[in-house]
Parts: sequence; C-alpha cells; structure tokens
Amino acid sequence: MCRVRRLRWLTALAVTAALSAGAALAASTIVPSVTVSGSGTVWQFISSHAVNAQASTCYRASARPSETFTCLKAALQTAGLDAMLQEKNHVTLFAPTDAGFRDLAHLMGTGAFQQLMQEKDRLTKVLETMMVKGRYTSADLAARAIPATGRVQLDNLAGTKLRLTFDTFPPINGRVKVAVGEVGFYAGWTPYLTGETTLLDNGSVIPLDMVYVPTALR
Repeated sequence: MCRVRRLRWLTALAVTAALSAGAALAASTIVPSVTVSGSGTVWQFISSHAVNAQASTCYRASARPSETFTCLKAALQTAGLDAMLQEKNHVTLFAPTDAGFRDLAHLMGTGAFQQLMQEKDRLTKVLETMMVKGRYTSADLAARAIPATGRVQLDNLAGTKLRLTFDTFPPINGRVKVAVGEVGFYAGWTPYLTGETTLLDNGSVIPLDMVYVPTALR
C-alpha cells in the first residue's frame, strides 16, 4: 500500500512539475519586438513611410515593401480614417506593410483586391478591425497575455475582438499572430506582427506582415 501511495505521489509531482515548466516556457518565449519613440501623430508616421502611388498598384511602389505603408495610407484616405489618426485620442494601429497588401492582392486576385480598395464601407470595416483604443506596445500586449496560452484580446474599433497569440512552440516560436473575432487561424490569411513598435504623440503603430480581412468581408 505504501508503495502504491508513493508511486501516486511521484506521478502527481511529475505532472505538477511538467505543468509548471510548460507555463514557465510559455512566459519566457513571449519576446516583444523593439519599441522606438517618434514625434507627431499616427497619420504623420504612416504618411512619412509611404510613397505616391495609385491604390491599385501601391504595393509595387517601394523597393522595401516590408518597411513602407503606401497602400495603408491610400486605404485610410479612401475610408476617411486619416482625420481620426490626427486627433489627440490615443489609437493603436496594427499597420499592414505594402508587402502585406501585396500578399492580400495575390490571395484575393487583382480584381477583387482593387474592388476592396475602392469600396469605402467594406474597407473601413477591414481597417477598423486593426485599430484599438489606447497606446500599446508589443511589450504591453505580451504583459497582458495569458502565459499558458500566450493569448490576449482587445476591443477594436469595428466592435469585435482583436486577438493576438504569442506563439510558444516551434517552428514559429516567438512570433505573434493576429485574428479578429474568430476562434481559428487560417493558412495564408493569418497576419503576424513584424518590425518594431513606434510610440507617437497620439498612439502607436505596430506593423503587420499581412492585412487581416475577416471572413465575412473577403
């Protein structure tokens, strides 16, 4: 009987240790990207990292599409959201790069992509899913994430939930994927945080490597 009790105790101890190690691993692998500070508004930052181009071909406008926001600038202007990003209210913008818009164009097809970029109502909803009230950095979001799952949820301006998952397992260990109002992540349609967070006078900009388009708006 004592031997059985001892075996049960050792098993329980091993399970507890494994769970603790797993939680510690999850916490340790949530590594936020670098944060820098800049002056001006969110809109001024996006404008200063864009080049002049038509919305339909904006992702071809830069030699460094992963570092520019030409398409995003055009989309914000079409949606009429540029004025809001110049106001004093703090807004965090999860900002798809030109490379992210290029990938969206490949997924949707050129015609469907051009149509999206011209439809104000649909485009507005897409962009608002990637905006939240407040001035966050990726480090702030990592601190709010549940260590065991790496997940954090925020209310976005579209009235749904923007969910980030700080991946804790290979092969994408340490990356941060984004979904909006959905349980699952979909291959090819899942954006990841990329680059550094920029803190600005009226909010912050956190780059994305893809445009998140909710299923209902695709």
